[in-house]
Amino acid sequence: MPIDTWFPLAVYYEDLPDATAHKKQLMDAALQLEKDGYERRAFPEMAWTGDLHGAERIHTDPRFTWIVGQVESHVQGYLKGLGLDLNQIALYIQRAWPVISRYQQEVGSHCHNTSHISAVYYVSVPNSGSDEAGSLVFFDDMRPNEVSPGLGSENTNIIVEWNALNQDQAMYVPVEGRLILFPSKQRHGVTMNHTEGERISLSFDIVLAAKPGSAAGSYEFLLPPPEQWQRFGGRS
Repeated sequence: MPIDTWFPLAVYYEDLPDATAHKKQLMDAALQLEKDGYERRAFPEMAWTGDLHGAERIHTDPRFTWIVGQVESHVQGYLKGLGLDLNQIALYIQRAWPVISRYQQEVGSHCHNTSHISAVYYVSVPNSGSDEAGSLVFFDDMRPNEVSPGLGSENTNIIVEWNALNQDQAMYVPVEGRLILFPSKQRHGVTMNHTEGERISLSFDIVLAAKPGSAAGSYEFLLPPPEQWQRFGGRS
């Protein structure tokens, strides 16, 4: 008897062909932002993330123009693959920042609840293609096949074989020059960097809104375009 699997998580990835040509500029820019940033606000075992240190707008920085264009192009391809009509949607980069992970540093599990699509681009990866520099991990909080809640917890040994039907996470090893896109609401984290080198990546949060026009704002499931918003106290 067959067992069908439904409702997959759609994670998009692409190895960008011009990555090597842009690597040094992106590395230098990310490291300079870290140097110029605010006093460190994270625990020593956590990677340095620009969004916590005043470097969350690299999409407006000319040094990152190339990767911004790549993100914009591939996000559109991702959404087309999901069956969306881009003629009805306006896309915005909400924020973007570098992440620098050194020896024995990681990124804890989290999700980006204020955006819709998130992207990560690997600028520089020691031992690229292995898990030594820290893998991107997606966690399945819904656990649709956990027929009795808690069966897969670390407190039991009832599941004797992990497979595609009961797995609770999916891991992507870091590959230099690779761009990954995924739904922002998906909880994720990055495992520890066990290398002596720096893993440098760039993160982006993208928001979907209705395109300006007669139908903009008519859907409760799609943001009206920001130009239709009004800040409190902004009335004439």
